[in-house]
Amino acid sequence: MEFHGNKLTRLRKALQISGIDVFILPSSDPHLGEYVPGHWRIIEWLTGFTGSSATVVVTNKFAGLWTDSRYYIQAEMQLEGSGFQTIKPGISSWNSYMDYISEEVQEGTKIGFDGRIFSVFDFRELTDKLKGRNVCFDTDCTLIDEMWTGRPPLPGSQAFDHPIDSAGKGRADKISEVRRIMNQQGANFHLLTSPDDIMWLLNIRGNDLKYSPLLLSFALVGNDQILLFADEA
Repeated sequence: MEFHGNKLTRLRKALQISGIDVFILPSSDPHLGEYVPGHWRIIEWLTGFTGSSATVVVTNKFAGLWTDSRYYIQAEMQLEGSGFQTIKPGISSWNSYMDYISEEVQEGTKIGFDGRIFSVFDFRELTDKLKGRNVCFDTDCTLIDEMWTGRPPLPGSQAFDHPIDSAGKGRADKISEVRRIMNQQGANFHLLTSPDDIMWLLNIRGNDLKYSPLLLSFALVGNDQILLFADEA
C-alpha cells in the first residue's frame, strides 16, 4: 500500500514537469452531484480523507485541505502524516481555498485543475479574484489519471424503465411539457447535466451509485430528438 505522503511527492514532481504552480482538486465528479462514485473520489485516494466535501490545493511547498465543520476532527486524524494540513476558518486567514490562492499567487502563476469536475461558477469567481494579474490556467490538468493505478472503473450499470404507475406521468408527456417551455423561451436545445433530472424526464433508472437509482449520464433535449449520453453498455 502506498503512503499518502508518497503520492503527494509524486504529484509535486508531475506538477513541476507540467509547469503547474498551483493545483486545485475539488471533491466532485463531472455532474457536480452530492454523491460521487469511487472513480472520482480522488481526494480520498490522494490524502486519505473520506469526507464527502472538500477542496485540496497543492503547490511546491503547501498542501492544504478545506472542508466544512462537520469534518474538522475527522480530517485532522485522517490527514496525519500525509503531508496535507486541514485549513480552518478563524485559525487561518484563508477562509476558503480561493482566499489562499488570491493571497499567495504571484505574477506569472500557472493554475491547473481538471475542468471536467470544476464548476463554471467557481471558475468565474476564481478569475474575478485574480483579475488584473498575469495568471494562466490549465483546465485540462488530468495528472491523477496517470498516477492512480488500480483506480475504480467508471460505473456502467444497465438502465431500466421506471413504470408509469410509479412515475405518475409518461415520458412523452414530460418531454412535451419541457419542449413547450423551451419554445416559450426561444430555446432550441435544453442541456441536462444532473442525472436526477434525466431520470425523471425519461422515466428510467440505473444503479451507478449506491443507494441512488441513477444512471450517470447527460442529455440534450431538442425540438425533434433527445440525445442521451451514457455508457453504451
